[in-house]
Amino acid sequence: MRNPRFLRRVCGPAEYAGLAARGFPASGAAAAFCAKEAFGKAVGTGLAGFGLREAQLLHDGAGRPELALSGRAKALARGARFSVSVTHTSRYASAVVAGEGAAEPLPESEGLSILRGMLKPRAPESNKGNYGRLLCLCGSEGMAGAAAMSAGAALRCGAGIVEAALPRAIYPIVAARLAEPVFTLTDTLPNGRLSPLSKAALGAALGRASAVLAGCGLGKSDAAREALALVRDKAEVPVVLDADGINLAAEHIDELKTVRAPLILTPHPGEMARLLKTTAADVQAHRREYALRFAAQYGVTLVLKGAGTLVASPEGRLYRNATGNPGMAKGGSGDVLAGMVASFAAQGIAPFEAAAGAVYLHGLAGDRCAARGSQTAMLPTDLIAALPELFLQIGR
Repeated sequence: MRNPRFLRRVCGPAEYAGLAARGFPASGAAAAFCAKEAFGKAVGTGLAGFGLREAQLLHDGAGRPELALSGRAKALARGARFSVSVTHTSRYASAVVAGEGAAEPLPESEGLSILRGMLKPRAPESNKGNYGRLLCLCGSEGMAGAAAMSAGAALRCGAGIVEAALPRAIYPIVAARLAEPVFTLTDTLPNGRLSPLSKAALGAALGRASAVLAGCGLGKSDAAREALALVRDKAEVPVVLDADGINLAAEHIDELKTVRAPLILTPHPGEMARLLKTTAADVQAHRREYALRFAAQYGVTLVLKGAGTLVASPEGRLYRNATGNPGMAKGGSGDVLAGMVASFAAQGIAPFEAAAGAVYLHGLAGDRCAARGSQTAMLPTDLIAALPELFLQIGR
């Protein structure tokens, strides 16, 4: 080996010591690297999913090769036992790694490619400010769960700070479920409108945000309309409209064209029907046509939910999702998706990629939950709980 110092960057301590004891043979170094590459393929992330020093090719007392895993490599193994076989000549080396009980690698797809491309490994010296600040205008009395699920999903998708702006009455419920968000609490006057202090607080929160999510469980009260109007008139960062945010927008659809911020809308077929002043059956019969036309006409990124969710861009790009299952047809699944899309947008990911990547990952989480707990019994909160494992498998 001409430059054994290079091996310190790719070999773990025990691995390096073993090579040093043998005089740094090039064939041994090549076999070690092949073992790392084979492990990356076995867990579905490639070499980018873990530190090279975290997967060491060692030998037991009888000289048999074995893998010693640590850090992210060990987490990717998820408790599975990996065996390794290596062979080499003076010119070539190869390795085979097999895991007992390991998860099947994710099949290559357009959605997985989008997700991997938009999510980069985190820099060692980064901090929460590098990963965006999401403002969630969600929740109302009787709909605290929507606020909790959307904010929880946003947190699990990596937003640096999630600020939840919600009515004071539901704060104890949401705070009991989530310790991580910062909260801006709103109050209403006797006439049902936002108090002046609440409007000022929302304006300040909007000024701090790198993206906004509005609508999950928001309701259609006067206070909700005021909050949405503030976002419409003042936002200069990406805005995700879901649920009541879409329903209120449908009342004055042309106002979408006046919004300066990039818009992402996430309607189900019924909400899309309200936007188009037609029926859900008509939407379902013309999903591709209507999604592309609406996105182009109003200059928005449109996520038309349903079996084979579509993501359409103003420029005519279209992504059709292939993950997900009918077990996700439960109240709250859309709140989870909206939080995921908004989290990615807050981190600076472009609207189309943020939406398509979130849709793919959301469906993937649904498939994982159905495989473990059945389509009948799975819950929207299970989707959030499945995300850490999937990020590990993807290598992010």
